[in-house]
Amino acid sequence: MAQTKQQDQKYPNKTLKGLQDKNFYLFSAIMDDQKVSQLLREDKILKDFALGRQTTVQDVPPKSVTEVVTPFLWSEQKIQTVGKRLVEVSKDNAAFSSFIQKLRKSHSYAHFEDYPDDKFLYKAWELCAKGLDTVLEVYGTGKKPFYKNIDSVSFDVRSKQYVYAVSILGQQAEQDARETNLFFQPSLNLSLSLLYANHKDEAVRYDPLDQKENAKAIQAIKTIDFGAYDYASIVVLGGGPENYRDKLSIAGKINLQLAIKEYRENKAPFIIVSGGHVHPYMTPYCEAVEMKRELMEEYAVPEERIIIEPYARHTTTNMRNATRLMIEYGIPIDKKSLMVTNPAHSAYVEGDYFKERCEKELGYQPVELHSRLSPSTLEFTGNKVSTHQNPYQPLDP
Repeated sequence: MAQTKQQDQKYPNKTLKGLQDKNFYLFSAIMDDQKVSQLLREDKILKDFALGRQTTVQDVPPKSVTEVVTPFLWSEQKIQTVGKRLVEVSKDNAAFSSFIQKLRKSHSYAHFEDYPDDKFLYKAWELCAKGLDTVLEVYGTGKKPFYKNIDSVSFDVRSKQYVYAVSILGQQAEQDARETNLFFQPSLNLSLSLLYANHKDEAVRYDPLDQKENAKAIQAIKTIDFGAYDYASIVVLGGGPENYRDKLSIAGKINLQLAIKEYRENKAPFIIVSGGHVHPYMTPYCEAVEMKRELMEEYAVPEERIIIEPYARHTTTNMRNATRLMIEYGIPIDKKSLMVTNPAHSAYVEGDYFKERCEKELGYQPVELHSRLSPSTLEFTGNKVSTHQNPYQPLDP
């Protein structure tokens, strides 16, 4: 009971815990490691740094959300100062060495895994710190995100109500941080609270997938001889409707018609449908959930042969997230799979611009494309670096 109470203090609710793990695994790992968290609490530089970030409750209400959020932001200089100190504290420390190995084994920072321990730790911290700033600026001050039409703040940040609400969240973030006294806690608390307050829980809305929507498929995977099939899976890309009436767009239905032909030819044992709550803005419908329903009701595909990936918001993460699930569920990523979508979308995935987008937005290529089988079907294999977290896109990290 004591341990449960301690966990409750660290993680105020289930959604916040899930958002933290998916966006900022480094911080979750620190909080769950008693030796490392104690080292960081006792370190004079980091301790002073944490205390120096704490704000005081003002008698005069803030005039804007920028006034509230600014003390929680990380400047480049502060990121460097903390990063260098983390490296210094970790040197020749057995507890920290073990901790870094845990970070590596999680593959949450797979894109950094070729780096030596000191650079690996620094890069993980830098990514998380800049990710915090992204959340604070977009869902606090209303800064336009990269995809403003689908990822923007949910409220008018200039309204008195929102300024007041964010000021209360900021005060609470500081108060809760005093319980752990970790240097990143105030910014983390406010970032997670802003996501939650803005209804931006898309990244965890269907978790745990392995116990819910994908439970039957996971059991079936254990019985499959993948060598008996030409391909490991068929990944179907979504295409959200641009209205609040339709659950599936014309493109989504076309993609399913194209994919079912491949499935009925017994080319692969599983269909992976990919797409989240994307179009239109704050739609109540999830592309993957609706595609699964369509496959079961219209095409009589057994539920245990359908895997949903309900988080992707872009084509880049369609492929990345499908690869993540294949790795997690034991579908071989070194065996070719099929990517199916309408011909125009398929040609786009094969083009240079898509590769440039992956490099710009993810920092790597989530898949390797192989032969084209038809205007709508491409062969691919997944890249294991796809497990790398991306808090710059907190709705689908």
